[in-house]
Amino acid sequence: MDAKTLQEIAYLSRLIIHESEMDSMLSDFNKIMEYVEHVKEINVSHIQEMDLYPYHENFTREDQIGESLSRDEIAKLAPKFENGYIVVPKVIET
Repeated sequence: MDAKTLQEIAYLSRLIIHESEMDSMLSDFNKIMEYVEHVKEINVSHIQEMDLYPYHENFTREDQIGESLSRDEIAKLAPKFENGYIVVPKVIET
């Protein structure tokens, strides 16, 4: 890859590459491209898809009603409790 192509890629990526960084960036980018070419040469024809992605099944359970806390117990645990509700800090400005 040459400096002109790298500048075009940087422009499309909204990156600014200063002249002082150009040689280092070109070297790094070319090493990455060499590695990608090396990976593309690896023979993976013997690998089955299921070897890569083992089958997983989501196990679910029935919902069961259990014991819960009373409002008074929740009020004791909550940092701030008003009018029967837990008060949390505002995170979205309107």
